[in-house]
Amino acid sequence: MSADRPSKRPSDRPSSRPPRMTRRRSFVQQLVLVFFLVLLWVMLWDSVSLMHIITGVVIAFLVTRVFYLPPVVLSGRFNIIHALRYGLWFLYSLIHASVEVAWYAFRRRAVGAGSVIACDLRTSSDLLMTLVADTASLIPGSIIIDSDRAMGILYLHVLDCDSEEKTVSAKQQVYHIEELLIRALGSHRDLAALRVTPDPMAEEDGGDR
Repeated sequence: MSADRPSKRPSDRPSSRPPRMTRRRSFVQQLVLVFFLVLLWVMLWDSVSLMHIITGVVIAFLVTRVFYLPPVVLSGRFNIIHALRYGLWFLYSLIHASVEVAWYAFRRRAVGAGSVIACDLRTSSDLLMTLVADTASLIPGSIIIDSDRAMGILYLHVLDCDSEEKTVSAKQQVYHIEELLIRALGSHRDLAALRVTPDPMAEEDGGDR
């Protein structure tokens, strides 16, 4: 019996640390989740004010406490340079698309038919998939209508997308959003997938999906 005691004592020490590390990491992940929920709330209102921020914080805490949500797995990395690139690109695309959609209301030619396109993302992160979907939906002219979390596929309805060239362009925009976000805060696994498949359109045989 005495020979068994030394083997139990070392195993007892590590077992006391993981719970504290798990709770600490879970707390950080919850803070990040609340931050992004508040950010999403403010973006949906399209106005930054103290009232929107306060109500966003309250709703975010209610959502995370009342409703079951899958754990948000963070990548553990953040690149400020690529994050700035993403922010500047999003701002430019937002202004450009807003002007383009507004022009549709004044031009004499009718708006072309819309199309539903499927984009097979390279990332398997729920957080990145959500951010790609939100970014694509916030840019005027396209909106997410469905998603396949298991397969990592986003389905978008795109305005004035009645030709093969416009379909390919719409898909390339979604894949560009994904690339910017992966380089900004994606995991090393996401970066590896980006290197393996730098051009998803080649995998889709010219975008006929």
